[in-house]
Amino acid sequence: MNYIVTGLICSGKSTFLNTAMKHGFNALKADDVVSALCYDKVIISKLKNSFKDYEFEVNPKEAIKQLFFKSEADKIKIENVFHPRVHEIINNKLESNKNILIEVPPLKNNISIIKNNKSIFMDTNLKTRRKRFQTRDTNNNLNYFDKINKYQADCLLIDTYCDIIIKNNFDKNHLNEYFKTEIIKS
Repeated sequence: MNYIVTGLICSGKSTFLNTAMKHGFNALKADDVVSALCYDKVIISKLKNSFKDYEFEVNPKEAIKQLFFKSEADKIKIENVFHPRVHEIINNKLESNKNILIEVPPLKNNISIIKNNKSIFMDTNLKTRRKRFQTRDTNNNLNYFDKINKYQADCLLIDTYCDIIIKNNFDKNHLNEYFKTEIIKS
């Protein structure tokens, strides 16, 4: 069975994918796809066309990140360049795999992928997610957490499209047990 896994920043999506891999599932993170595409010549060319006065050759990932948070208009331009290719890659993976979990952020552009596939929403309270971020982020940059959280929270009703909602305010053992009872048996 293939699943799309979504949830806000630090909700446990990656940990859940790691659990899936221990049970023989394949896993793919949309963030990893985006990171790889930051160096794709076609993507860079499209970005250059959209952002004429911006430099992408030296450190494209950092340049894209800065633009993404600069303005809503820039964020939309970047999404319009990346999302069609990311969705193409995700759909190809779904078609060619029988047991894969694909992590995608809870964004409006991802609603169709979430609605059209079996999907899981990782529901974790803000306090727990902030604590996880602080443990994970060596710079302890809560400003970045808040930006991503706000960006993703724009689509909080995305959980209504999901088949399974996992309350993940606990430890990794809880996720492992949930995986065994809800995913493997489905």
